[in-house]
Amino acid sequence: MSRKPRSIAGSFLTLIFWIALTVGVLLIVFRILVSMGMKPPVRSYVVQSGSMEPSIMTGDVILIQDQPSYGISDVVTFHDERKRVVTHRIVEKTGEGAQAVFLTKGDANRSIDIEQIPTTAIIGKVTMTVPKLGFAVNFAKSTLGVILLVIVPATIIIYDELSVISSSYRRR
Repeated sequence: MSRKPRSIAGSFLTLIFWIALTVGVLLIVFRILVSMGMKPPVRSYVVQSGSMEPSIMTGDVILIQDQPSYGISDVVTFHDERKRVVTHRIVEKTGEGAQAVFLTKGDANRSIDIEQIPTTAIIGKVTMTVPKLGFAVNFAKSTLGVILLVIVPATIIIYDELSVISSSYRRR
């Protein structure tokens, strides 16, 4: 039984489908491990505001890593008193170790934040910024993004596979 050669588009979509499936499975496994208490070595966030512009722009993805200590001029991500996730630069530090308290400021803000940030509230230091990737991430999370990035390609792949199967049965 010979198999009909796939179209280039069909092969490309199949490759994309398998890559997306693999990434999806890895993310699910990672989420399960995190829910069981494993602490991830790196966390990512999509920047939602312009308080750190021009060094970190709205729509950028930032990668955060926990550090043993933090110092002045480090850009850190932390939970504020209202449990919001905020990314600002450390401008003042008092105390040492677990007793350290920080004052922060967004690069684009005129004044220093009034809230003092204890070490325990800091999630980590910004170690890398991926420009504008957050717009794609947010789109992929939307209903339209799921339809265009998952449902449409999956439908095309299923159709392609079914046409190959039906043509092989017709040849018999």
